[in-house]
This record gives sequence, structure tokens and C-alpha cells, in this order.
Amino acid sequence: MRRHVLRALLIVALVLVVGTLSVGDRAQVAAESAMVTSMYGDVQVRHGTAGYAAARLNEVLKPGDAIKTGADSRAELSVAGGGYVRMDESSQLLITYIRSGGTTSFQALVGGIWVTLEQALTGGSKFEVRMPSAVASVKGTVFRCEVSEDGESATYVYDGEVELTAGEETMRVQPNEVARVPRGVKIALERMNLAFDDEKPWVTYNRHRDIIRHLGNPSIMVALREKGIETGRGVYLASAALTAELRRNGLIGASVTPADEARFTIGPDGLVRWRRHPEEDYCVVGVVKLDQVRRLRENLFTARATGRALLVEDGDAEAIVSVEALLSGVGDSRPAAVADALKNLGVRLGQEMAPRILKELMQQRRGTTRVDISGGSREQIGQLRRLISDLDGVVNTTPLRLPGDRISLAVAGGVSAGELEQAIRDRGGDGVEMVRSWDNVVVVRFKGGANQDVYLPGPPNQPGLARRTGNPNDPRAHHDEN
Repeated sequence: MRRHVLRALLIVALVLVVGTLSVGDRAQVAAESAMVTSMYGDVQVRHGTAGYAAARLNEVLKPGDAIKTGADSRAELSVAGGGYVRMDESSQLLITYIRSGGTTSFQALVGGIWVTLEQALTGGSKFEVRMPSAVASVKGTVFRCEVSEDGESATYVYDGEVELTAGEETMRVQPNEVARVPRGVKIALERMNLAFDDEKPWVTYNRHRDIIRHLGNPSIMVALREKGIETGRGVYLASAALTAELRRNGLIGASVTPADEARFTIGPDGLVRWRRHPEEDYCVVGVVKLDQVRRLRENLFTARATGRALLVEDGDAEAIVSVEALLSGVGDSRPAAVADALKNLGVRLGQEMAPRILKELMQQRRGTTRVDISGGSREQIGQLRRLISDLDGVVNTTPLRLPGDRISLAVAGGVSAGELEQAIRDRGGDGVEMVRSWDNVVVVRFKGGANQDVYLPGPPNQPGLARRTGNPNDPRAHHDEN
């Protein structure tokens, strides 16, 4: 019965076109050039002294070219050798030069820049970001730079080390440190507020993108059925908002698809039958309903909408992820209030789904090994991450924060779950209480978490590894939360 219910959900309108470069295609990035490998929103490029024009996916940029993003827009550039430069909204970047075996230099004029170098540079190679008040130089690391309108810069380091130069002063910035440089003022070095930093959408987006690239940039079709809802401003607002939120969270390949009869039909039994297999790797299906509309006074209305969204691998598969939400909206008319409620609902569904989708895709698709962590302090988790990052074959280790402050690590590279389990057993220290692996998942439990609500799911068709909760009636003691 549950399977039939899951299959009976549907559908949308409005096509949003967006693309990404697959993992296999990244080798096509030519030496001494950069390529636009993902983007959404208003992204424009300028070649040499020509004017700005709309960017194209896989467009090649050379030294002397520039790229900029508008409001609520982002772009990613790939350079040969496994380097990625991403741009936040309202940012502007100039490619100074790219030299194979030499120095690659980008000039950040304004906005936010994130750099991920997957391989340490060798010999005389160097990668730098030049800002109005400082220059950040690295040989292999993960960091981001922010440049304000008045030229003040800030450099945040996550992995590796950055050499920062401002005027005659040079300083080495270590992981979890931030260096601020107002124009004409010396470098101010401080510890990064990690809890605050983790909450920034720009940081979340980049962490997710670092994971998604190793999963082959899977595409996701959003096909919600918005039952009997007319807003006067068009329908499928929840679907569009959910799609936009997935894209803001790094799932660039998310799109809304029209409900044309050429793709699928709903049978009398309520099942979705696909006439051809979806072109996308995964689908988000579900149902949205208008729960209530009330008129408070002449020009003030409230509306409430409920929705359930599920990630499925194709049109009639069991759900991989399921989330539900109820959101309200307000407006000066009934349609406006309904539209506001639908938009808010779509955003909430997208926010809840994005990290859970990432977590499940790490198990569904090859490219990463997922390490699920329970208990443990931030310091212990950091030590575990450094242990894993130092293993031969590991390309990078990216943290993924889940609802309830749970942590998973996405480990990219040629290291199996079994090899990770053994390494953690050998070097994890006394703080590790339990470690177990199967397929491409490793579960680690730290000591001292007896008062935390924790459930560690076991392999398929096996019981959970540990059930510990302060409340025996807490449902989390009996089943995992997708």
C-alpha cells in the first residue's frame, strides 16, 4: 500500500534550463584556460576588451577575460589540474594569467570567491587570488575570499595553508583562521567562528558542490503535483521554489519539468507510468495541498499549505528521501496569500531535502565514501577528518551538516569503506567507541555521547548498530530519519 501511495504522486510546469559538466568531461579543460562548468542565474562574461554577454555552459575563458554574477546567481570555473573557482552572487573576477607549471592568477574585484584545489601544486607552480588589499597564494588548499565595495578583503582557510601578502607584510594563514585586511592597514588574524561560518548559505553551497562533483553531477527533476491550486499568478510555485532551493544548495542539475503526456500518465490505480525513462538521474515527486485560506480584514489574507516531497530514482521507485512541511503565507488578496504560502513551502521542502539528498546519494552513487559520525566534539570530528585526509588516495574530505547538527563526511578518492574502517580502528584513539562499515558507508561513534539522541542505522536488512536516547518513547530510538 505504501508503495502505491508513493507511486501515485506527481507533476509540474515551467522548464528551468541549467547544466553541469560531468566528472568525465572535466579533463577537457585545456591548459592555460578556464571553463565555465556550472552556473545559474545572471552570469556574464567578457572576452578581452569586448563588452559583457551572457555566459554559456562550457565556455572557455583565457587570460584577460572577465566574468561576473548578478543577484541570486553563482558560477563555477574549472582550471586544468583539478582546480575550481566559484563565484558568489554579485561578484566580479578577472583572469590575470594561467600558466601550466607556473602561476595561475585570478583578480577578485568584488564579492565572494571560493577556491578548491584537489591536488597539491608541484615545483614552481602557484595559485593566487589578488584582491585590492592583499594577495592570497597557495600550492593546494580550500579557501575563500571576500572583497567589499571599499576594497577590504577577508581570507578564510579551511584546508591546507594560505600565504597572504599585504604591502610589505606576509603571513601564513592556517586552517580555521581568517585574515582581514582593510586598505592600507596591516593584516588582522583571528580564529574562524566555525559555528557561525557553517550557517552561511555560501559555505553550504560550496561544501555541497565539492561533494556533488565526485558523484557525477546528477540531475534531478522536480515534479510536484499541486492539487487544485489557482493563485492568479500561475501555478507550480512550490515546485519552482523547491527547485531553486536545491540549486542554491549545490544541486545545480535540478529543474522543473512540464507534465506532458509524452512522458508519463496516471493510471486508474493511481500509479505513475512512464512512457520513456526520465532523462534525469533522480526525480523529486510529491503532492502539495492548500490547507486553509482566511480573510483577516479587507486587504489582509492568510493561507496555509502542506506538502510532501520524495526523492525517487525513477517514476515508480520506492522513496529514497521523504520530507513533509506546513507553511503559511500572507497577502493583500486571496491569490497573493496562496502564492506566498506555496513559495514558503517550496523553500522549506528544499532546505530540508538538500542535505538529505546529498547524504543518500553518497550511498547510492560511486565517487565518495560516506562517514557518519555520532557523538564527539568539534575537535574530535576535526581530528578524525585530518586522519582521513592524510590517507593515501584520499582527494578531499568534505563535511556535510545534517538536520539536528549531525555530521557526515564525504571522502573522495580511491579508499574503500573497509580501508577507512581499518584506518580509524588503528589510529582513531581511545575516543572512538565503535566503527563499522558496509558498501560505501562507515559509521563512527565517539565515547561520551550517552545523553544525545542518536540512532546509527545498520546495513540494509540488518538491525541498527546502536539505539541510545534519553527518552525510550522517542521515535528516533526505533527508526532512522531520512
